Amino acid sequence: MLAENRQGVNSELIQTGPHRSTRAGGDQINKWINALDTDNNNDMSTLRPRNRFLALIPLLVAMALAQSWAQSAPRGGAQAATPSTSRLRVSEKDNLIVLTWFDSPGSTARYAIYRSSAQLNPTTISSAARLGDVAPGVQMYSDTPPDSRPYYYSVFALGSDGKPFLVFTPTATVTIVPIAVTPGQPQSAPIAQPSASAAGAVAVPAAGAPSGAGPQPSITDIAAKPQGEGILVTYSTPPNSRLVLYRGTTKILDASDLLDAVLVAAFPDKDGSFLDYPVPGVDYYYAILGEEDLKAGRIALSEGVNSLSIPVQLPAATAAGISATPPAPRTPPLPYFLIENGISGGVALPADEGVPPAVPVSTETEKAIASILAMAPPIRLAVPATKILKEELSQPSGGEDYALSLIVSEKIVPKDWSGAADQLRKYLSLNRGAQAAARARFYLGEALSYSGSPREAFFEFLLARDLYPVETRPWIEYVLASLQGQGS
Repeated sequence: MLAENRQGVNSELIQTGPHRSTRAGGDQINKWINALDTDNNNDMSTLRPRNRFLALIPLLVAMALAQSWAQSAPRGGAQAATPSTSRLRVSEKDNLIVLTWFDSPGSTARYAIYRSSAQLNPTTISSAARLGDVAPGVQMYSDTPPDSRPYYYSVFALGSDGKPFLVFTPTATVTIVPIAVTPGQPQSAPIAQPSASAAGAVAVPAAGAPSGAGPQPSITDIAAKPQGEGILVTYSTPPNSRLVLYRGTTKILDASDLLDAVLVAAFPDKDGSFLDYPVPGVDYYYAILGEEDLKAGRIALSEGVNSLSIPVQLPAATAAGISATPPAPRTPPLPYFLIENGISGGVALPADEGVPPAVPVSTETEKAIASILAMAPPIRLAVPATKILKEELSQPSGGEDYALSLIVSEKIVPKDWSGAADQLRKYLSLNRGAQAAARARFYLGEALSYSGSPREAFFEFLLARDLYPVETRPWIEYVLASLQGQGS
């Protein structure tokens, strides 16, 4: 399937309308997908260890960054951005194909749904079937395909003239993996409020986040308890399953919670258990997903089923090298003498000894200084442009890098500064590697600067400066100038 996805990646990234081509991003994505190909018909079990991790969510990561490049591509003049959906998800349930998405922020446009047996791009869209339209806020659509063949879907915003904005963004407006109904399952009549749509399709109002329309979890009976120097996570799953384990400090109940969690491991099930070695003394929640479900975007999380409802903690006394008894406090240092009186005579010393008194300048000097300053141009530093570091423009190397790349693509790129600051603070609340922590603090500094908090941003940039001196320098100069202007 990965090989089939290669065809059309570039063409899907060529957006019509005011958007420009991001073919360079498509070429990079093709390199990532090529890394996942094997000589054994793309069998997951034959991938090399590094590629096994990359195969966890290969297209989600690649296409999330592709969406970031597409959204940040320069546009001519001051033309408004074309409305388009995001987080398009598709699943099969009771012989229905269920689509969910997020509407374009601030847009009141209606949305058209298309179906095609070929991957949707500017060339194939003319032969696609337009199933119907839905009103803004619905964010869900159910389709009954005419047969059991696999189909691709797309959701496009409509203009005031009723014509769709054909913006082909993978996983945002078009699906990248075909889906088919499972033959032999009884079809249940959907309960919905139909809108203007084609025969055999029903538009369903969404209740909450779009991810709620997915299938039930295939992993059940999750439990966790301390064992030795680690935490033993147990579960029930179908045989020969490949699983993905997440760990977080808050409950993991939907797809957005995965941003705050750490990807612990991707592994084949052997005995219904996994031993994790987290930092002692912290309450943790765990969640388990099927690898194939995660790759297909079917993120089904249920509290007490495949996600812990009660946290588990590894006691500090069980960790190697950590004592349950706190060490004795060190011996207090010797006192020092504050000399306030002279040695001879006992005369009190002036508090500002050694500092010469201020001497007022003459009127002529004040005029000269004022005339010189009047000739100096005012210092007006422009706000630096949003900077995406090179590490977030390449494939993530680990769980913490993947989580940071999602924050960048879903918060920094859309310029959701408040949401970005909140997610980045949560991200930094866990122990991170030096490189990942420095990048997170750089992005947090950007978010705080744009949010009007230059003082807090200044300290974040200082913490990132050692590893990113060139990138932080214009921001440090800008926030210092802002603080000077505020009189701080």
